[in-house]
Amino acid sequence: MENSEEDDDLQLVKASATLLAELERDLPRTLWKPTKPGQAKRVHSQIRLRDLDHIISLIEPFQGEPQLLDAKLKILLPPIIDAYLASLGQQHRQISSKNTDIETGVCCILYNLCKVRGAKVIVGFLNNEPRYLEPILATLERTILAAETSQPNWRVPYLLLLWLSHLLLTPFDLSSISNRAVPFDSQHAHAPILQSLPPLTARVLRVGLHYLPSPTKAQDAAAAMLVRLVIRPDVQKLNLANTLVKQTLPVLASNSDLQTTYDVLGSLRFVAGVASSAELCHLVPEIYTSCRKAFDEDDSSSLSSNAVTKKIVVKVFRNVAILSLRSAATEGPLLSFLQTTDVLESVIDYLLRSLADKDTPVRYAAAKAISSIVLELESEMSHQVIQAILDTFKEDIPRFATTVDLATANPLKWHGLTLALAHCLFKRSASVYQLPDILDALISALQFQQRTATGSTLGTNVRDAANFGIWSLARRYTTAELLPVKANDLHASVRISANVSIIQHLATQLILTACLDPAGNIRRGASAALQELVGRHPDQVHAGIALVQIVDYQAVSLRSRAMIEVANDAATLGSVYSQAILDGLFEWRGLGAADVLSRESAATSVSRLSASQSHLSGEAVLEKLSAAVQACPMHEVEAFHGLSLTAAYLLRDTRPSSLSSAKVLPFLEMFKTVQASLKDFSPRILRAELPASLATFLAELCRISAKAVQSNALGDDSAQDLPLADFDAITERLLWRKEESITKEIPNLARSLLNVKRQTASSLGCIGTQNLSNKVAADGSKSTLHGVGRAIALGALISSYEEQDLSSEEVKGPISSLTGLMNAMNVDWRIVGAKALQLVVEGSSASDTVDAESAGAICEAIHCGLNDYTIDERGDVGSLVRLKSITCAWKIFEAQCFQHHDAKLSELKADIYRLSLEKLDRVRLLAALCRRECLGLDHSVTDTAGISSSGYFRAALLPLTTNPESWIQKSLLEGCISCAGVAGETVLQVSRQILTNYLSLASLEHLHDQMTIYTAILNEQLTATPNTQPALELLAFLLDMHILQRLSGSNFKFRNLLSAVQKAHHKSNDIPKILAAVHVYIGLADVPSIRVEVLKKLFAMLKTNPYPRVRIAVAEALWAVTREEQLKACDWTKPASQNVTVLDRLKAAFFLT
Repeated sequence: MENSEEDDDLQLVKASATLLAELERDLPRTLWKPTKPGQAKRVHSQIRLRDLDHIISLIEPFQGEPQLLDAKLKILLPPIIDAYLASLGQQHRQISSKNTDIETGVCCILYNLCKVRGAKVIVGFLNNEPRYLEPILATLERTILAAETSQPNWRVPYLLLLWLSHLLLTPFDLSSISNRAVPFDSQHAHAPILQSLPPLTARVLRVGLHYLPSPTKAQDAAAAMLVRLVIRPDVQKLNLANTLVKQTLPVLASNSDLQTTYDVLGSLRFVAGVASSAELCHLVPEIYTSCRKAFDEDDSSSLSSNAVTKKIVVKVFRNVAILSLRSAATEGPLLSFLQTTDVLESVIDYLLRSLADKDTPVRYAAAKAISSIVLELESEMSHQVIQAILDTFKEDIPRFATTVDLATANPLKWHGLTLALAHCLFKRSASVYQLPDILDALISALQFQQRTATGSTLGTNVRDAANFGIWSLARRYTTAELLPVKANDLHASVRISANVSIIQHLATQLILTACLDPAGNIRRGASAALQELVGRHPDQVHAGIALVQIVDYQAVSLRSRAMIEVANDAATLGSVYSQAILDGLFEWRGLGAADVLSRESAATSVSRLSASQSHLSGEAVLEKLSAAVQACPMHEVEAFHGLSLTAAYLLRDTRPSSLSSAKVLPFLEMFKTVQASLKDFSPRILRAELPASLATFLAELCRISAKAVQSNALGDDSAQDLPLADFDAITERLLWRKEESITKEIPNLARSLLNVKRQTASSLGCIGTQNLSNKVAADGSKSTLHGVGRAIALGALISSYEEQDLSSEEVKGPISSLTGLMNAMNVDWRIVGAKALQLVVEGSSASDTVDAESAGAICEAIHCGLNDYTIDERGDVGSLVRLKSITCAWKIFEAQCFQHHDAKLSELKADIYRLSLEKLDRVRLLAALCRRECLGLDHSVTDTAGISSSGYFRAALLPLTTNPESWIQKSLLEGCISCAGVAGETVLQVSRQILTNYLSLASLEHLHDQMTIYTAILNEQLTATPNTQPALELLAFLLDMHILQRLSGSNFKFRNLLSAVQKAHHKSNDIPKILAAVHVYIGLADVPSIRVEVLKKLFAMLKTNPYPRVRIAVAEALWAVTREEQLKACDWTKPASQNVTVLDRLKAAFFLT
């Protein structure tokens, strides 16, 4: 989803300087010990894992933009490489679980750099001095031995094999570097070969063969290293390549059950490397013959269906073909092989078939292989290969006149073919005479899209390859070579005039892709290709520089911005762009898009084009929209959604002064067509949000029709021209729905329909006062949620029935129906009731008065909603009612007509004070916003963190220190019970801290008043709510903080408080509540006037309470109060009858008998 104004790439570019600076600073600290000036640098023997993870976390973000690392590689890599070389002579010590050895750490860092920037780039920085060949090889040998007892990190052999391969470029004979032999098992599979080789060569070969069947990336490095070994001049004299190839080729036999997948993959990687070496070209015929037999077309083995295997086979055949062609060109040893066999034709045929492979890596490899082979062919044969690709394009796309039908095309094949063309263009191996067909294929591929049966789309990779192809074309071919191609001869160019060049046409197509394509990488790729096209072919694209600045790489990253802002800005540059963008918006990338948000953006873009472009007339847009609606099949509900939304936006932008029957009647015809598509409310139709768009369309149509009737724009028989019966029918169906997307459009629809009916003096029908009131009352009494739209419509229309005056007797019945919803059994109906009442208040905001009865009914209903704490299996569903009621109360505070009803407003204000201290974050946030705007809260309210801070609670509880009216104190203390009683840990701690600070500084008189109010709240909760635990928890905390004990010498009625606490848990089975009460008793025992009563209560609970957990808590409380050691000697989990003697003795000791 588009939830940020900046995409990840832009954020990385902005953060790259900071990341690189941290990497440059922290990398030496991680690898090297701190030294004083003049001391030699010393490398760490171990690296802390957290430091290693930190370094890797600084490298990995660059995977999206690896070139950002280039400027720092020459600074970052030398310390890493030097650290490893310095560690080669170190003794390995015991490694703790929080550390790793320097070797593993360095290899992990280098591996991540290889992963991000590419192994070829990083290997170029490795030290290639021959003196390090033997130490690196010895380390690899130790790694092999260590693997027998432990499992080393696979990144270590991978990096060391890459390094060893790099060191094998040394120009000296290997025998001159070292003659030290390493013993090996004579039973080793390659023992005969190893025994016949010089010691160092044998050691290198043994290491490479060991890792060749590895299931990790070490296999890639091992294969490359072995190829590098066998092509060395000194090793070629030993015929090692011949021996290894003869041993390797049998492994490729697909019927060999003794070989694993990794054995075959390793062998394939090795022979692929050998097949690319001109020094070993004499082995190519044998390699080709073996691979062709092992992986023929009819082979159905698991290896032949493996994507990695097929990719390597493609590379083998590519290398064989290229080496054969190069050898033949110089009359080399492969000339006879090429002339006497069909190797070239077979390889090309295999690669062409691989372009349609189901695995993407295989298609990529085949496309690159074809382009490389075509580059080596003579012009006539290369022309034939590219023509074969172009002909394959046409196999599964039947063409009718100037249109291209892609419904039956194979998206996998199209991807491979487009990619092959793109690579051929990039290497400039395609003939200029083939450019018309190539451009036709690329432009068709740029618009490739298919919808599956499940609703998902295919073709993103095809369009991506087309972008690459056009970019390559613009880069590799000159303007003079492109201009002879006639744009109007292409299949997809029906609207192209004869004087539009192919370069201009390409630019237009790239603009459409950059602005409208659903995939972000495709839009940005098209932007890059457009920039290349304009830059490489100056003065060929209309307003090219301005166009590149508008269709910027970053500007098109968000689709909504690209479709609306970028598209409209580009359209201002000329009619060639505005008309193409308008056409594109009516296609699958615009109003026919798969997702709702894209269709909404397309509709907005069309309306802006119609309203603001001098190159497009409103009549032309309306004509195109009418034609599209009439041509749209009835089952295409997504397209109808986009078209109806466009019609609504066009009506919304229509100026009343320009109204005429020619402008209104086409929309009436469109409405009838769209209405016919809405036969039922199926899940697909609701997902497409067609009913919601139809409601928007109908609302705007009614609004504009009322203005047209009022201005007599439709003539004398205007009322007869309006399908009011159809308006009523569709409105009635919409009013019955409950979906949010529909109900949010109902208020505007209801008001517009009422207006047009008044202008035409027609019956109100489904929106009549009595009709809606009766149905709302009936619907609200049911458990199911149907007819929500009626309640919303009634709320929106109440003020309109009597000219925005709520003092009339006529509106009391409808108001009563809506306020009745706040008492419905179904909580969802109560949410609807709060929404409807909010509409009533908003509609009456312009009125000066509202009678006391209506105001009282509305305020009382909202008061009930603000105190809705319904809990069911979904949780605190009452919070949804409270949220809607807070919004409605906010509107009441702002409405002028309610300002004369102080008593009712005070009740709502008290609720807002309380809810601004609610434990639920979302409720507290909305109430805090309301309190800030309407009740003078002096604190910035922005997000959840802001209303969970000490600053917020300090401001929210500030009235407690100013001795306000009692109802404000009561509301704030009730709120404190919620947030400081039982809430989240952060809110609980902060709120308790601020409350304690205020109460500890309060005067005794002020504290007396507040604790009296708290006692009253506790008494009220005994009847109002069964859950008094939060109040008891907060009271226990205040007693722990010795707040209440300050009143011990005052006339505060502690006995009333004690009585309330006792009643709170009387005959209760709620153990947490009972435990909270016991906690309270510990604090109340410090008050001399009620100490005896508290002790009696505790002893009574210890004797009579049936719950062992409670008895233990009571015994602990008594010990905390009395410090009586006898309490420790008893097992209070046992029944009280077994401890009655101890209890009697204790009661007598405290004179409680």
